[in-house]
Amino acid sequence: MHGCRNDPPQLARRNDLPRFGIGGFTCMVLGALVGCQSSEAPILLPTAIVFDWSRNGSRSIYRAALDGTDTLRLTSVAADDEHPSERAGMVVFTSYRDGNAELYAVAGTGGAAHRLTTTAANETQPALSPDGTKIAYVSDASGVTKLWISAADGTGAQPLTTGFGFSGSVEASPSWAPDGTRLVFVSTTNGSADLYILTLGGGTPSPLVTDPGADVEPAWSPDGKLVAFASERAGGGSTNIFTVDVATHHIAQLTNDTGTDGQAAWLPDGRLVYTAWVAGTARLRWLDPAAPGSATDAGPSAGDVQHAAAVF
Repeated sequence: MHGCRNDPPQLARRNDLPRFGIGGFTCMVLGALVGCQSSEAPILLPTAIVFDWSRNGSRSIYRAALDGTDTLRLTSVAADDEHPSERAGMVVFTSYRDGNAELYAVAGTGGAAHRLTTTAANETQPALSPDGTKIAYVSDASGVTKLWISAADGTGAQPLTTGFGFSGSVEASPSWAPDGTRLVFVSTTNGSADLYILTLGGGTPSPLVTDPGADVEPAWSPDGKLVAFASERAGGGSTNIFTVDVATHHIAQLTNDTGTDGQAAWLPDGRLVYTAWVAGTARLRWLDPAAPGSATDAGPSAGDVQHAAAVF
């Protein structure tokens, strides 16, 4: 079963695989290289993203500039590839080419993909560590999805949250802190989808956001201060993007759309790219957290585009 990978963020559980799928612009002043003075407009370094795009009956992994130019297809099998994560020139993603969900890797410039996991379980939602040496992901080897970790080549795989929650509680959507020592993820251990922080080797995960409603798809900011997530907490039946301050737990709303916004990912300069469902079709947008409510279209302008991640 392919799960709900092409649907909006799952704020109610379904009988398939779960998908729980900084301030303003950082002034990227190049100093002596370009002679930018403090009174000049900020200079943003070129930004590339990877994402999955459904075209001609299959979903593949692509790379492009944030505005959708220079688009390059990285995978091209007649099966669904999705949910890419990039670090150090390598892209790890989930593929259904073997019948079940397995992790694969491909160079950020394209080429032959190689398989990282070979189990009978479904391995999904990979997240490469900031230094590119480890992968956090979820596996349903126990019957429901739980957090796992492995080396970047798929070796040494082991569960991360043994003893946490209860046997039927679902875990999903791991995202790394920029220092590589912690992960934020979703758990239903308290009956709803909440956000927790796990310190590697540090014992029981601690709650970050708990609410009777579902808070899903966390993404840790490059400066370590914020976690973006998707939630219906604003009411009205819409799903929007929020941030929570890791230190104070203060929550701020970034989008205020009547439809569904989700799958937020941080760019290196402090912007967020996310998926917005417009007239039933998924497309990419980006925003500056310092200017909530304003967004700009990103990526390809047509088709079902999801799960963007920054190229670091």
